[in-house]
Amino acid sequence: MHGRRLSWLAGGLGLISCGVVGIVRGSVLGFPGTGAVLTLLSDVLWAAAILVLSIGLGREGSIVARRPLGLGACVVVAVWPLVATLVELIAVPADAEQAETWVLWSYLSIVVVLFSGLIAATQVARARVVPAPWNRVPLWVFGFQVIVWVIPQVVNVASPEAFIELAPVTSVFGTLGYLAATLGLGIAAVVLSRRPAVGTVPIFESPTQ
Repeated sequence: MHGRRLSWLAGGLGLISCGVVGIVRGSVLGFPGTGAVLTLLSDVLWAAAILVLSIGLGREGSIVARRPLGLGACVVVAVWPLVATLVELIAVPADAEQAETWVLWSYLSIVVVLFSGLIAATQVARARVVPAPWNRVPLWVFGFQVIVWVIPQVVNVASPEAFIELAPVTSVFGTLGYLAATLGLGIAAVVLSRRPAVGTVPIFESPTQ
């Protein structure tokens, strides 16, 4: 049980730190190079936090009970932002052909994030290592993030002019989604790490998926 509490505390603090770095990054966008450094730091904190929560400091600390499907999805969720940031920093399109490849990469990133996020959140809920109703919080956060991402896209398709005028509002939507996944989940993990366990959970079941 100590391993579970330590895993959730460490993972939660990592997510909270990631959220704080993201807030600081938004306030120093005018300083050359600072944004890239803080983005990389945020991505590293995110990856470390999600890996700790999904793998656990001991099997009992894994929020997906180390089931292969959930663990694989969580690993993708953890490392993909860092991979995407490194690609964006290194591979700058130099001509029209590379620009088309860049668009394909953007679409691929969206698909990977959506599918891995949905699978990971669903597996957290199904594993029941996290006590109910907290085990559904990742699903709620995922749904909220999808909503705040879809709304600006719909506005952009329906009226590009309105999308430009509403840019400050859509930026707030993006910030809220980011904070929900970092500060929100981080605080939840820290709170759960301090709660005494109630009953037993089937974390040693043989994986069925």
